[in-house]
Amino acid sequence: MPDVQPLVSDFVLKLKRRKVEGSHAVARQTAELLRSVVSQHRMGSTNQAAALADAIRAVGEHLIAVNPIELAVGNIVRRVLHIIKEEDISSTAVGIEGLSVTAVSDDEYDSENDDRPTLSAAVLASHARNTLRAPSLQTLLDDIPVSTAHSHSASSAGDSDGKTGDKSLKTRKLKHDVIAAIGDLIEEIDTCYDQISEQSVELIHQNEVILTLGRSRTVKEFLYAAKEKKRSFRVFVAEGAPRYQGHVLAKELVEKGIQTTVITDSAVFAMISRVNMVIVGAHAIMANGGVIAPIGMNMVALAAQRHAVPFVVVAGSHKVYFYMLCIELACLLQCFHLISN
Repeated sequence: MPDVQPLVSDFVLKLKRRKVEGSHAVARQTAELLRSVVSQHRMGSTNQAAALADAIRAVGEHLIAVNPIELAVGNIVRRVLHIIKEEDISSTAVGIEGLSVTAVSDDEYDSENDDRPTLSAAVLASHARNTLRAPSLQTLLDDIPVSTAHSHSASSAGDSDGKTGDKSLKTRKLKHDVIAAIGDLIEEIDTCYDQISEQSVELIHQNEVILTLGRSRTVKEFLYAAKEKKRSFRVFVAEGAPRYQGHVLAKELVEKGIQTTVITDSAVFAMISRVNMVIVGAHAIMANGGVIAPIGMNMVALAAQRHAVPFVVVAGSHKVYFYMLCIELACLLQCFHLISN
């Protein structure tokens, strides 16, 4: 796709030179790039959704190979592929509704409807799934009544011009719906901090003592929101060696009027008995519930487990491995036992 190749090359260069850092920025720019790919992709006459998915997959594999450590890229690529699949199924289901699937009351029922084939919900779902596979004789006739197949084949010759127009309209609608859905995904990424912060009042109560490690923007916004809601609490910040980002977070919290104390990483186990809750950020959340977090998080988790202290991980949905069963606008995982491999 020569039209978007300069955009892809420019983003790849930014990833290589680390001009784009942080899961939030990477996820947003990846989504914007994939939206441009969809917008400039030339749709074929057949298998439009499959061709569009192949184009997204090719760009995604290239981006992931450049920086495999940044898992947000792969998460966004999988989200967009799922969007394409959903929109294609949705448009197919709308098209199938035209196959004389009508619900009539007993009073309106007459003898003329006796020969009309009716399609059950299972048949419609099966046909929608079949449209995502390569066309074949089996997929065309699988679970579709014979009389319906014959009636469509008999009228296909006379309606060829109409079907061509319908395919063109469906193609434009598919691309438009996918672009709109990716726009919603970008808005979801932009508002993830606000969505997470809304839950701070439910978790942070008056006069609580909270422990965190290193520096996380999500944790910072989470604590800011609790402070704005007139919650009074104290925060212990483990410095997070060797980068010592905890000092930066502590300074930012003090500027907001939050009582903050910096401790060394080795003092976490000694302080955990005085803590009511541990709140940390994460680099990524895997499909099995495991968390990829900064160095030292495993030590904090084991200390919290030993003293039965609630352990809360706050992260945006762009950090969640997409094939989890539960994906929300703001992912808030509260666990008492965290096992980090």
